[in-house]
Amino acid sequence: MNELPIVKEYENRIVEILSCDDITECFDEMLQIGARIISGALSPDGKRELADRIKRSVYFLPREETPDMLRHVAYLHLMVRLTDSRDFYTEFLAYVDGMRIDERYRFFLLMQARYLSYQKPHIITIESDRLFHKIFKRCKQYYADRMGDTGPFLKLIDRKADQTIILTQQYLTDTHRETHITNLIAQEILVSMCQNTFIINTNDLLPVSNVVPLFGIEGHNSMQYLANANNVFVRGLSVPYFQCDDRMPSEDEMHIILSTIREMRPEYIISCGDHALTASLAARIVPVIPGFQIAPVDDPQVIRENLLNYRRMIEEKRFWQIRFKVSENKIK
Repeated sequence: MNELPIVKEYENRIVEILSCDDITECFDEMLQIGARIISGALSPDGKRELADRIKRSVYFLPREETPDMLRHVAYLHLMVRLTDSRDFYTEFLAYVDGMRIDERYRFFLLMQARYLSYQKPHIITIESDRLFHKIFKRCKQYYADRMGDTGPFLKLIDRKADQTIILTQQYLTDTHRETHITNLIAQEILVSMCQNTFIINTNDLLPVSNVVPLFGIEGHNSMQYLANANNVFVRGLSVPYFQCDDRMPSEDEMHIILSTIREMRPEYIISCGDHALTASLAARIVPVIPGFQIAPVDDPQVIRENLLNYRRMIEEKRFWQIRFKVSENKIK
C-alpha cells in the first residue's frame, strides 16, 4: 500500500504546528497525531519517511525564546518516536538539560525520556545515560531545596527494628509486575522477617500534572478506589497503605511521606521502581534499599535471603554497602 499521501498529510500538519507562534494551542491535536502515528497509522518505513521530510522542512534558530524551545523539544521527542535513533535520543536529553525551563517541567520531560528508553532500550548510549542521570540529579536537588531541611539521618538505635516501609511508584493489581514484586516483598517481610510494613504508593511514575506539549504523552494508571484506602490485602494479609494523589510530584505530598517516615522510624525502606524521586529524598532519613536488589527474580526464597542479608548489613552498620541507584552519595 502506498503510504506517501498519508505521510505528506501528516508532514504538512506537523510542520504547521512546529512553525506556529504558540504550540500550546495545538496540545490536543498533537496528542491525537502522536497516538495515531505510534499506534500503527504508518509502517516503520512510513515513519522513517515522515521523519526525513520533517527534518528537511523544520529549522530552529540558535537563540530561542520559550515558544521556540517548546517547539524544538516537541520536534526532538517526535523524531525519537519516529526513528528510534540513538542520536536523536541523546540530542533530546542534551536539549532538555540545556533548556531554560522550570525544573518541574524538566522532570516531566525526563520521565518521558525514561519511558522512551523502557520501550526502546537499544537507543540508550553511554552519553545519553550520563545526561539522564545528570538531569535527574538536578531535578532531585530542586525538590530537595523546595523541601528544605528534613532533619538528620536517623541512627540505627533510633529506628524501630520491627518496622519497614515499601515505597512504590505505582500500585495496581497483582498481574502488574511492580505491584506483584511489591506484594511479594511485603509478604516476606511480614511472614518470614516478622516485621511490620507499610506500603506507600508515591504515584509519581510518569507525572502528567506538569506537561509540555508533545506528540504523545505517557502517563500511568492509578487505582482510584485505593485513593482513600488505609489497607490493602496481600495474600490474605492486611497491610497498611497510603496513596498519593495525581498531583505528584508535589511538595505537599512529599512532606507528608517524609514526615510519616520520620514519625514511624522504620529500620529501612525498600524502593520499588528506579529513578524514584521521593525515595531518593527519603534516603536522607533512613537506609533505602533498591527493590531490584531485594527481588531480582520472582522467587520468595531469593527475596527472603536478600532481606536477611541486607538486614544483617544494617545491624552491623555496614551502611556504605547499601547504595540507592539514583544517589551518588553512600548512605552512612
